[in-house]
Amino acid sequence: MRMERVETEIEINASPQTVWSVMDDLERYPEWNPLVPEFSGRTTVGRVLSGTIVLHNVPAFPLTPTLLRVVGARELRWITVAEEQGISGEHYFILTPTAAGGTHFVHNEEFEGPAVTVMWPGIEAVTRPVYINMNQALKARAEAMEAIRPMLHPAVDGGVTTGSGSAGATLRCHCAEHPVEVRIDVKLVHNHLCGCSKCWKPGGALFAQTAVVPAGTLHVIANEDKLSLVDASQSIKRHACRDCGVHMFGRVDDVDHHFYGLEFVHPELAIEADMPAPEFAGFTSSLVEAGKSPSHMTAIRKRLAALGIPSYDAFSPELMDIIAWHKVKILKHSKSAAD
Repeated sequence: MRMERVETEIEINASPQTVWSVMDDLERYPEWNPLVPEFSGRTTVGRVLSGTIVLHNVPAFPLTPTLLRVVGARELRWITVAEEQGISGEHYFILTPTAAGGTHFVHNEEFEGPAVTVMWPGIEAVTRPVYINMNQALKARAEAMEAIRPMLHPAVDGGVTTGSGSAGATLRCHCAEHPVEVRIDVKLVHNHLCGCSKCWKPGGALFAQTAVVPAGTLHVIANEDKLSLVDASQSIKRHACRDCGVHMFGRVDDVDHHFYGLEFVHPELAIEADMPAPEFAGFTSSLVEAGKSPSHMTAIRKRLAALGIPSYDAFSPELMDIIAWHKVKILKHSKSAAD
């Protein structure tokens, strides 16, 4: 049985993660994809997708491929079988990281079946030009995604400034009248940007800015009656101003929790300017779960790196080691008590 292959490739100045996320975001295909302007379904092996394909000098027609292989940020394969025409097409994309941080993108399709011999010249004529066009459109889209300058947080968007915060701080909510005020007697530590969905973030910011202080060093000094508990089910009990919604502090009640003995605050609420700079960005990938497009994540991490802020998908290695050791301590003491 004869097999023929349409082969195309292109160099893209964007990471495989960005290229992949553009390809995997089917809902946005109408914005950029001239080959498959409509596509829907879940990109999981074995699933059948549904869409429309537009070939060269041929009317658009339905596309219903079955996914054969999905290797995140590296390979995607699907097959379309036209039994009546006696032909099948296995369409595949291979993404290879380059030394410069870009992507070598291969976009091929293999055709098999008894009708290939007769149909091949026409197949190649209608497929190759639009495959090349799609590659170029993908390149433009992915490179544009990495060229954005994301707004991370007001504390760092203009550059990172370093303070000591050694004299403590007074935090104030955003209310113009009768603001809640909290006084902290000690230096704020472990200041970081946080991408999780629970921490309070100022308007337009991707990240929260969060630091900790020892329990007992934080005192509400004005309008405590305006505070309310945000979510009693969370380990960190966040207290916010009922009027403006700003989170003023978070407390941990569980004596076995790894952060028991600490209270969480947002340094940008300090009326003093001498606050410590963020040491790292945590829970960065949680931005996707909160609704940020995966296509923007490389640009976000590049911006953090340019600011000298290491990026992690949990806490910093220092804090993760402390948390892991805490779990060991709990286990050891639990075992000793049982014995």
